[in-house]
Amino acid sequence: MPGEDDLTLLQRLHGGDLGALDALVTAYQDIVVRFARIVTLDDSAAHDAAQEAFVRLWRNPRALAGGSLRAWLCAVARNVALNDLRSARRRARRQESRPEGRATPPPQKASDREHLARVRAFIDTLPEQERAALLLYAVEGMDQSEVAQALGTTAAAVKQAVLSARRKLREKFAESS
Repeated sequence: MPGEDDLTLLQRLHGGDLGALDALVTAYQDIVVRFARIVTLDDSAAHDAAQEAFVRLWRNPRALAGGSLRAWLCAVARNVALNDLRSARRRARRQESRPEGRATPPPQKASDREHLARVRAFIDTLPEQERAALLLYAVEGMDQSEVAQALGTTAAAVKQAVLSARRKLREKFAESS
């Protein structure tokens, strides 16, 4: 049903309505995937984390105890992505300890837009909290309280992270201008 709010869709979801899940996925999938990409720096892993967030919502629609559904989905995707990254690092360390199994870095992707690629590459080097706060706030248009909920921190910490990330971007690209 067009125009339904999140609460109505969550109530329908709790009743087992797959149509409600489809509506929520349609509404939030893009932002959840983009947010997970901030954490993973990998499109496939980002899609996996986002999918897991929606699976968890389907399994337990009451897990969201107030607040923004968008921020909750992003927080779940972030936690899934971080857990997956930790597991991958442990596997890589175990593999590196074996002489026959050396991990190779993933191939670099080429970009037609050189400047945008340089900015994106620099953003990817920012600490995860600054990178996530900046992209959720400046690109996705979340307010500071939603970003704080998604990152599991305070609005003041979000404000500081965004300011710090912007300062670093200005310094980096003022040098190369």
